Amino acid sequence: MKIRKFFLFIFLIFGCNYNTKNIDITIPSVKWSETDEPPSIKLCDEINDDDKRLNCFKNKITTLISNNLNFSEYRVTNQLNDTLLVSILIEKNGKISLLNTSDNFNIKTEIPLIDTIIRDAISRLPNILPATKTNIGVQVSSRFELPLIIKSD
Repeated sequence: MKIRKFFLFIFLIFGCNYNTKNIDITIPSVKWSETDEPPSIKLCDEINDDDKRLNCFKNKITTLISNNLNFSEYRVTNQLNDTLLVSILIEKNGKISLLNTSDNFNIKTEIPLIDTIIRDAISRLPNILPATKTNIGVQVSSRFELPLIIKSD
């Protein structure tokens, strides 16, 4: 019985290390390159310069979110003039969702439900053109941080 266990043990050690097949697995690059296409909307998609197209996209998305914000039910006691960083996820199917917002004590004290208001505003945005990894030809998810300036009168 001990001899069988010994041979089984030897077989397992040498059998697992002996592989006649060479398997090459190539993992595509996931780093962002200059040839990759950032997400866009139709208004900005016609711009040829990548930096200008990305700036156009960020400005339009920020404007669309701002236009969808509904603060009609809120009255603030202190004057606000602060910036809130909004982190959004643009999924590979073009859907936009809120990841989180920066911790801004002044804004969150005056408007405690600011995250919910922003989430609702983002949920009303239309789908956009997602980012594309051109070296593998796949649409990918991307994350952006956008500044949102909150001012009260």
